[in-house]
Amino acid sequence: MQHTNEHGSEMIAMSSENKPTITVLTDPIPHGAYLLPEIFRQLARTVRDWLRPSAKNYNRSKYRGHFAVTRSLVEGLHKSGLPFIYNPTSVRELADTVVVLAGVRTLRQAIELKKMGKIKKLFAGPNIVVFSSDADSILASPEVDAVITPCDWVIDMYLEDNPSLQGRCFAWPAGVDAEFWKPDPGATRKQILIFEKQNNGPVGPIEPYADYLRQKGYEVSILKYGTYTHVQYLKELQRSRLMIGFATAESQGIAWAEAWAADVPTLIWQNNSNVHRGRSYLCSTAPYLHPENGLFFDNLNDFKGKFEIWEASPDQFAARAWTLTNMSDEVSAGILHQIVTK
Repeated sequence: MQHTNEHGSEMIAMSSENKPTITVLTDPIPHGAYLLPEIFRQLARTVRDWLRPSAKNYNRSKYRGHFAVTRSLVEGLHKSGLPFIYNPTSVRELADTVVVLAGVRTLRQAIELKKMGKIKKLFAGPNIVVFSSDADSILASPEVDAVITPCDWVIDMYLEDNPSLQGRCFAWPAGVDAEFWKPDPGATRKQILIFEKQNNGPVGPIEPYADYLRQKGYEVSILKYGTYTHVQYLKELQRSRLMIGFATAESQGIAWAEAWAADVPTLIWQNNSNVHRGRSYLCSTAPYLHPENGLFFDNLNDFKGKFEIWEASPDQFAARAWTLTNMSDEVSAGILHQIVTK
């Protein structure tokens, strides 16, 4: 039975024998030195949301931290019937195993609670810091049993700063809601969708790609990251046969997974290095790209060749089937739950 306790924290608790096996945190528990600051923050958020009501204001959501990651884990655990509690308001509600998804302050409190014996196993990530050296290398604290990263290249980057994390990191991708991100059987798929995400650096001009597709007779729609709602993105996907993705670096690529769940394969521009805050590092633009959901391309000439591969046999891709097997909310939540409770 799923319910919300009197303080508003979410949990699944079927009986006293089936108590939560993990606690998921994105905010500090209002306890001790964190009591008044957290109460004031919650009040400030309530006032802000009242003054600025908006369907686009995802900060109003019950999911804190990275909206898509937190939503996927919490709803995936719900759907799977796995006992857990999300953002409890009392230390007494903590499970033995705690996963801090986001927030340096949240992790700092969890470390203190582990030192006090309130937590037995502590996992941190994937949305706490950019570099493992941030926040005085808090991820490398001895109280953190393991660090969760969104993909393998982030592990490599973390190890550059903190070799002590060797053997204490694992990659875990959040899932997508396959009941929302799905094809529309009644929609006519005519267009090619170009998705442009200029994050941390330029990806170069995309018009030559659009011109090439138009010259071949295809209808082209261009979508820029951050200019749409989830519903608008879904409608674009449901009208698309293929998506062309441009980004400078992706630690997971949730937008790509949303396309795959809607059964839209992707051709993704490949980039293997990036610079952030003056630091160069190796990366990927699609860590979970697979032959069943799409292909990489390097430049316009390479794109033309990869597009012809798709054009000659579009049925070679099974993007939605791959997503249901590998990256639905339930699958992703089950994988994380199994890792942290073993």
